[in-house]
Amino acid sequence: QATVFIEDALEYRSIHHKTNDFALKLYQWSHSAPAVNLVNVTAFLLLFLAFVEEPSSLVWSSDPRRQYKRVILPPGYTEGVELVCLLILAVDSIVQSYLVTKHHSKHFFRQYPWICGGFMVLLISFIDVMVSLALGNTVYRIRVRRLFRPYFFVQNTTLLKKTLKAMRNTLPEIASVLTLLSLHLYFFTMLGMLLFPHTHVHPNGTHIHGEEFNNTEWQEYFKTIDTALMSLVVLLTTANNPDVMMPSYSENRLYALYFIIFSLIGTFLIFNLLTAIIYNQFRGYFKSSMQTSYFRRCVALTAAFNVIKTGSCDNVEIEDNLTVNEEAVIPVPMLQKVLVDTCMKPEKRNLLFTRLKHICELNYNEFCLLFDDIDSVTITTIYSQATIPVWQVKYMQTLQRIVLNRYFNVVGNLVVLLNAILMTVEIAIHYEEDFQAVFSHLNIMNYVFVAYYCIEQILKILALGKRYFVKLSCLYDGVLSIALITVELVQLVEFGNQTTNTSTGLTLWDCARIVNILILLRLLRIVPNFKPMALVTNVMVQIIRSLRSFMGIIILIYYVFAIFGMMLFEKAIDPPPDTTLTPPDAYKCGTYQQLEYWANNFDDFAAALVVLWDIMVVNNWGVFLAAFKEMVSPWSQLYFVAWWLVSAVVCVNLFIALILDHFIDKWEGSMQPGEMRRGTIQSLFQKHLQRPCDRTIREELRKHPNFYICH
Repeated sequence: QATVFIEDALEYRSIHHKTNDFALKLYQWSHSAPAVNLVNVTAFLLLFLAFVEEPSSLVWSSDPRRQYKRVILPPGYTEGVELVCLLILAVDSIVQSYLVTKHHSKHFFRQYPWICGGFMVLLISFIDVMVSLALGNTVYRIRVRRLFRPYFFVQNTTLLKKTLKAMRNTLPEIASVLTLLSLHLYFFTMLGMLLFPHTHVHPNGTHIHGEEFNNTEWQEYFKTIDTALMSLVVLLTTANNPDVMMPSYSENRLYALYFIIFSLIGTFLIFNLLTAIIYNQFRGYFKSSMQTSYFRRCVALTAAFNVIKTGSCDNVEIEDNLTVNEEAVIPVPMLQKVLVDTCMKPEKRNLLFTRLKHICELNYNEFCLLFDDIDSVTITTIYSQATIPVWQVKYMQTLQRIVLNRYFNVVGNLVVLLNAILMTVEIAIHYEEDFQAVFSHLNIMNYVFVAYYCIEQILKILALGKRYFVKLSCLYDGVLSIALITVELVQLVEFGNQTTNTSTGLTLWDCARIVNILILLRLLRIVPNFKPMALVTNVMVQIIRSLRSFMGIIILIYYVFAIFGMMLFEKAIDPPPDTTLTPPDAYKCGTYQQLEYWANNFDDFAAALVVLWDIMVVNNWGVFLAAFKEMVSPWSQLYFVAWWLVSAVVCVNLFIALILDHFIDKWEGSMQPGEMRRGTIQSLFQKHLQRPCDRTIREELRKHPNFYICH
């Protein structure tokens, strides 16, 4: 029982679950690595079904002009897999609801909204699968269950739920900035309609000189209110700048002030203000969420201490002043026995046992301090255990000193740089017939470099011994060197020193390209040898690891919008039956047709993801707005604007805020002595977390049926 509470503390879980023998075994099984991985794989498999179900993405190109045949699975296959996945998730939801204590079961819908929502989504999904099996996917194309599949992905990721909650709490502030942005757009839309009116023809049929330019501005960008509004929305992202300005600017340079002021206020002021607000508010709400997680850890540790002290989990008595009561202690041997049975990472267990050395018993404060900084553990790797060989022979000792000297790596880096420079020259002159002889000489130089790499790796193996095979940088160099040697030997045996060949299989240039790619990869070895660059790179890698919750949000919004886009726009855009009769030059410059964007469509899930990506980076996204407005409906623009707001405005600014927060923390941590690893995102906020008071912890414990307070 104490083992489970300690596991709850380590994973920041709530202790409000049943504690009888069967429930504890079921609880441990449901939170074990195999069960958690099974649920995660099931949720991922549900998401992956979108690629293979009707319409299948298993086709070489999404361009409908090529008319590739899609790989379509037999009817019922994807539905069968989906039913199995839904059954696994249903079992998981039933187990989670069974483990709820009686006190929380009275307020089940309020205390566990995610589990309740899971049952609703499961019910909708089961019904929708049955409808698909009855009607077939060719008839029943909507399949609303696809929109709800990301729910299971979110439900089983605690950190992702926290991030979504923090985003939800930040929405009022985001809405206030978006309201300001809407007013900005409205004001400049009306002002533009007044500045760029339609040219009036005089009764005698003449035009005033210069008005044809103003008329072009009106005709192209300000003809109607919705056209003017969309033109300015696209201008906010600078995707149509300076195109939207040029007709009027060509007539009168003062018209440029309208567009410059609009961009200064909207793009450079309001958008950056939104970034600042999201950074400040999101960080505050996320910190509050981390404080809640830390509170759950404190409650779980208190419960574990009391269970170990009393030796039972039935009617456990909680004293009023544990923090000041020095007589309330637990024996260390009993705690060590509990820790042995606790499921945790070996490095955490080793840290706890190290702290328990030469201690006979612990009071409550000492017990809590034992788990302090448990998420930031010194990295213990095989590298630190592998020893460098001690040579007795004098010349081997000299060789070892040379290899271990930092200048040996400097020379190696200079050789790699020289090789990269020659590779650049080789690629540049490859297609020049006048330089074929030079190309041949450069090929010979590659053999010299490969020989040096081979000798370098042999010397490192002799000097480092076993440590060579556990050091990632050495293994990286070694694998690339072996690959280089292999390709060069194949090239030498197959082609000798020829500059061309007539073989229909592997060509000389194919071998050269493979060699050049390997040389390019080997160039990355210089990164760890430049401290500032290595520090930035290390921080960047750690940030990527820490932003898994953000990646989950990206997957969530991409999935939902892609499915929704397929529902709205599948087969909405059809290319001409014969593109040879209507070449791109026949269309207006800069349009969807002239740019041949036919592969950008919503005909399958993979194609929809690419379209959403193209719009998120906002380059030429006005082309999509115009195309779908013309071929589908003017209302289709709402879908793309909504996606732009969610992805490019909110999520990208959120990403910037998270990058800033994580980078500052990682950078400060990297400048401190000692190599530490941030095991959880809670450890990033550790210095900002405050321990809750004893009374709050006791009140929370009293909600559990197995604990009562002693007065």
